[in-house]
Amino acid sequence: MKIPYTIPKNVLEAYRCSEETTRLMSEVERTIRPEDVSWDEQRIPSLKTLALRVIASVWKENPILEELPTCEDRNTLMEILPTDLPFELVTKKIENEHYWERYSKARWEHNDPVEHGNSWRRRYCEGAFQDYLENLEPSFFEPQKEECDKMIELVRDHVHSIELRSLLPTKKHRISLNEEDPCLLEEETVHHIPLELILPRFPYLNEIRINFGLVYMNDGFEWRDFEISIEDCMGFGRGIKACPRLRKFTLTRSNLDQPRIAALLQGMVENDNVKEIDLSHCKLADKGAQAVGEFLSLHKNLKTIHLANNDIGPEGVAGIIYGLLKAEHAILKHLNLRLNPVLDDGASHVCAYLLRNESLEVLNLSACGIGTAGGAALADVLGSGCIKSESLNLDVSNNDFNETIGEQFEAALKNAPFIVAFEARMCNFSKQSEYSIYEAVVRSKQQKRKEKTKEILNTAQKISIDSSTSMNHDSVSSAVFSDSLFKISYLLEATIHHSYFLSGELSLSKQLLEGNRPGSLLSGSRTLEVEQNLFRSWCSPLGSSKVTPQLLHVPLHYEIYLDLTDVQIRWNDEL
Repeated sequence: MKIPYTIPKNVLEAYRCSEETTRLMSEVERTIRPEDVSWDEQRIPSLKTLALRVIASVWKENPILEELPTCEDRNTLMEILPTDLPFELVTKKIENEHYWERYSKARWEHNDPVEHGNSWRRRYCEGAFQDYLENLEPSFFEPQKEECDKMIELVRDHVHSIELRSLLPTKKHRISLNEEDPCLLEEETVHHIPLELILPRFPYLNEIRINFGLVYMNDGFEWRDFEISIEDCMGFGRGIKACPRLRKFTLTRSNLDQPRIAALLQGMVENDNVKEIDLSHCKLADKGAQAVGEFLSLHKNLKTIHLANNDIGPEGVAGIIYGLLKAEHAILKHLNLRLNPVLDDGASHVCAYLLRNESLEVLNLSACGIGTAGGAALADVLGSGCIKSESLNLDVSNNDFNETIGEQFEAALKNAPFIVAFEARMCNFSKQSEYSIYEAVVRSKQQKRKEKTKEILNTAQKISIDSSTSMNHDSVSSAVFSDSLFKISYLLEATIHHSYFLSGELSLSKQLLEGNRPGSLLSGSRTLEVEQNLFRSWCSPLGSSKVTPQLLHVPLHYEIYLDLTDVQIRWNDEL
């Protein structure tokens, strides 16, 4: 018996007889076994099955899918359709996720749809476009431009993230005049494919991860294959500028120095939608870090920046801190400087920034060569009571401290309730200091949790009565709290860190949600408007997947207003 893919495997396992059960005497003598799914394997296939097999065998020449009479036939075809069909044909004709799963697994060994928005179609489109760009020869891009445009048109609506592990460089041009006196003309500057012509073509692009270099080497390996030209960086910056939905940009393990990072950031600075940048494991050095600092002073919405392992010294740190302090809106929340020779002087600049900053939440200074002077300065700042940050996650592990500095940190953290996480491994602290620091951080974290809970409960819901109804306040409250099987606290779960702060405070009855199909309306004169992403969290406890995710119509004559963080629920007069 053929089990359709629409039945989850967990369901089959739930109904499968256990091995212990099959050994029972009554089971051994049983002749009728309805749970046996292999009972018809030796039977002749039905005429419908044979017809579907023929359709699948000639589907490339005659691609029919929606023309099949039943949904069962279409699902069966998706299970037997070959996976070597042309991509251009598949992307135009098939939307079924099960076939895209088979299509992806037939091409790549490792597949994780979670990294692609839980969509197999998106996983295949992004993977296919990645393979295409990584093997695109930049020396002959113009002859291939038409083919590239065709590929972009096929995948543009399904590509949200572009990851390029390597890019081919332009090749050398060699001209030999004669055997005795060869004239070698080399192209000094290394170029790559023009990304400024490619990136703006994707309307839903929100993340870019790229590495200028090669992953697989051959006999013609040269160090120039890992170089990147200033023209490439300028074009790349123009391409990023034209991506309105870009949120995260990653360029790592590349020869990115001061002239190149300046050329790249020149275009990026005009894209205020970028919220996270990762430039780890490059070659920025101090001058490149100063260019990054100037960028930070101009960009308005950047919240996270990773600069790990970039040979940034005290002068570079000073440039970064100067740019952060110069910015009109201090919104940076995460600063990663690990594996840089920050030293004691650089730590002093960081201390100055901590005293003047209010937004920073995560600071990573691990393995930065900070000595006892820098450690003492950090401990003094943390215990001074002058830091305005509400919460701070600090990592100073693997620095050249000693037990005395550990005792200073121990005393400082007792008076620093804003520290919610602190890493100090391999810093030569004593065991007593490490344990005391751990206890202080745990106390601060618990206190922060209690303050957050109290703040949310203090700004709890407000109920107001509609003037057009004759119901009084008590009856309305009774209507809300009686016959309640579902609490509004589930709706707030996605926003308030999975804690049921309003459990029992306000409830909705079961009949308001159950039994409603998409498009149907409940009688009444009030409409509850809920954003779609929150509505999914709301419906999940009831297991109701048939309620329309846009509007829920509720027959109650009062208004509810909830103002908790960014969640707002309203009952209004519009139907």
